[in-house]
Amino acid sequence: MATSGSRDLSPAPDRSEAAPVTDVVLFTSGVGCFCRAGKITGDACLELVFSAEQLNDLLKSMVVLDLDGGQVTGISYAAQDPAGKALQAFGVNLAGNPSLGSVLGQLGGVPLAVATADGECRGKVLGVETRQRKTESRDILSQLVLSLFTDSGIRAFAVEELREIRILDPYLAADLDKALAVLARSRDRQRRTVTVGLAGKGERRIRMTYLLETPVWKVSYRLVLAEKPFLQGWAVVDNTTDDDWKDVQLALVSGRPISFIQDLYTPLYLARPVVTPELYAGLRPVSHAESVGGAAAGSLPLAKLAQDDADALQEAPMMRVMSAPARHRMDRSMDAEESYGGAPSRGALMEAAEAAAIGGEAGELFRYTVSTPVSIARRSAAALPIIAAGVEAEKLSIYNADHHPSHPYSACKMKNSTGLTLMGGPMTVFDGDVYAGDAQVPGMQPAEERMISYALDLACSVDTEHFGTTREVVGLAIARGHLRVTQRERQRTRYRLKNKKDAPKTVIVEHPYDADWELKAPRKPGERTDSHYRFRMALAASAGADLTVDTQRTTCSYEDLGDLSESRVSYYVNGPVSPEVKAALQAVLEIRKQIGTAAADREALERRKAELFEDQKRIRADLGAVPAGSKLRDRYTRKLAQQEDRIDQLEDRLEAARAEERTKQEELAAFLEKLELE
Repeated sequence: MATSGSRDLSPAPDRSEAAPVTDVVLFTSGVGCFCRAGKITGDACLELVFSAEQLNDLLKSMVVLDLDGGQVTGISYAAQDPAGKALQAFGVNLAGNPSLGSVLGQLGGVPLAVATADGECRGKVLGVETRQRKTESRDILSQLVLSLFTDSGIRAFAVEELREIRILDPYLAADLDKALAVLARSRDRQRRTVTVGLAGKGERRIRMTYLLETPVWKVSYRLVLAEKPFLQGWAVVDNTTDDDWKDVQLALVSGRPISFIQDLYTPLYLARPVVTPELYAGLRPVSHAESVGGAAAGSLPLAKLAQDDADALQEAPMMRVMSAPARHRMDRSMDAEESYGGAPSRGALMEAAEAAAIGGEAGELFRYTVSTPVSIARRSAAALPIIAAGVEAEKLSIYNADHHPSHPYSACKMKNSTGLTLMGGPMTVFDGDVYAGDAQVPGMQPAEERMISYALDLACSVDTEHFGTTREVVGLAIARGHLRVTQRERQRTRYRLKNKKDAPKTVIVEHPYDADWELKAPRKPGERTDSHYRFRMALAASAGADLTVDTQRTTCSYEDLGDLSESRVSYYVNGPVSPEVKAALQAVLEIRKQIGTAAADREALERRKAELFEDQKRIRADLGAVPAGSKLRDRYTRKLAQQEDRIDQLEDRLEAARAEERTKQEELAAFLEKLELE
C-alpha cells in the first residue's frame, strides 16, 4: 500500500502491546475477526507480526481507526516479489531449480578457477557440453564437460571430476550470492512485520480489525437423562495466532458466510507486447492549401491546453491514502461512536462481526457470546461452556430394520427448548449418573424436535415378516383397441416386538414411506419423516405386541387387444368386469378364435404344399438316373404331373384360407376401432 507525504513508516521498536487483542469473533467458515484497541501519543508506528500466509487475508480486510482527531498514514510491509521474477534480474538466473550444467552454461566468458586432482587451473569459460564415452565394460555414459580458455590454450574438464569451482569475477560472485539470498527468502514463509503509521497530536484511542484464517471452532454436548433432563454444550476453540488472548471478549458464530483467499501480497506483473519500431523512408515536403476560415469551433491553442493542465495540477489536493468517500464513511462512523459519550463501544471496529451476528438472528447465522472474558495462550486451545439449560427429552427405543434387523436402538426424543440454535456435533448421553452412549446431533433450531439414538437396546427384540406384494384386477375399460387394466397392489409387513425387561417400554417402529403407496393400517402413524412412518408402541413389562402395516396403491396399464393372447383375454373375462366389457371381451375372444382357426388352416395347407415341393425335388433327382423311354421314367413323369395338379388345387385353397384370415383380422380391427367401454 502507498504512503502519503513524507511520513516515515520505517520499523520502530515492537509496540504491538500498545493495541492488544480485545475481541475475537470466530466463524465456522474458517475465519476469525480480531479487534485490537489501545492508546498512542503523537505520531507513532505500530508494529504487528504475522505469518506470510496471513497477509492476504490481512490486506483484504484490515480496518484501522485513529480516533480523537488522528489520521492513519498508511500500512507498510516487506514486498514479496515472485522469486522467479526477482531471480531473472541477476547475472546468473537460478529460477526453476537449474542444474549445475545450466548454471555453468550461463558463465560464458567469466573467469573461473577449478581444482582438479593435479592442482588448480584458471581460465575463461568457453562453454559446457555433454559428451559420450565408453567404459571398460563397453557401456556408453554421458559426461558433462567444461571448456576453459587458459594461458596455455583450451582445456576440457569433466565436471564430475572437479573438486572445486570458483568464480573469479567479484561482481558476478556477489550477484550470485544475492540471488541465493533471494531464493532462501522465498522459502521463508514464517514471520512478516506489518507497520501501521499513525499521525496526530496528544493521546488518542486507536482501534483496528482484520480477518485471519482460523481453525473451525467445534461444539460437543452432554445430555443427562433424569427427571429433569439437562443439556450442556462446550465449544472447542483453538488460538493458533502468535498473540496471547488475555481477557478478550469472545463470540462464536455458526453459519457459512462466503470467505475466500486472494493473493494481494505477491506483486503481479502483466505480460506486455513487444512492439518493433517501423522504419520509414525519407518524407518529401508537402504543400498545404491556405485556410479559408478562422480556427475551428471548440479548438484550443496548444499553449492554452498546457496552461490549463498546469492550473489543474496546482488546484488538485495532495493525494491521500484514503479516497474522499472512504474517509467520509470513516468520519461518520467515528462521529456516531462519539455521540454515545464515554468510552467508545466495539461497534465501529467489530462492524463486520456484528453484521454477521444480526444476520444470524435473521436465521442465516447464530452467535454465541461468551459472557465472561476469556484468556487463551498463543498456540493453545480451550473448551468453553456455551450452553447449560434444561431440555425436554423422552426416553424410548426406536426400531428401523435398515439399522439393525432384530433390535431397536436406545434413544430419546429431545426438543430444543434452550431458545438457542444448536450446531451439529457429538453428544455424550448419561442415563442418570451412568454413561449410556454417544450420539451425533444434527443442527437444531429452537423448538425443533429430533430423535437421538445412542446405544443398541438388547432388552427388546423385533421379528420382521414381509408378506410380499399381492395384485388384483379391480377394473377394466376398453378404448380404441386398447384395454385399460386397473390393478390394486398391496403390501403387508408384520413386526413382532418383545420387551425382555421388567419395566414398561415405549418403542417407535420406523416403516419405509413411499408417496406412491397409501397407508391402510394402522390408519394414522404417530408421525412421519421424509422416508419413514413412525408408529408408537407401548410395551408392558416382560410382554410383547404385534404391529401390522398395510399399504396399497392403484396402478393402470394399457394392453393392445389385438396382440393379447387368448389365455390373457380369458383371464380378464373371468375377472371383475362389467357385463358390457365382458361381452366385448367375449366377442373379441370369439373373433380371435376364428382368426386362430383360419391361421391354422392356412398353416396346414402351406405345410402340405411344402411337402409336395420336397417330393418333386426327389423325383426330379431320380429322373436323371433313369434311361429315357423306360417304364420307370414314364411313372415318374406321371407322378410329377399329378403333383402339379394337387399343388394348383392347394394354391386355390391356400388363397381362400389367407383371404379368410385377413377378413377376420379386418373384422377384429374394425370392431376394436369403434369399441369404447368403461
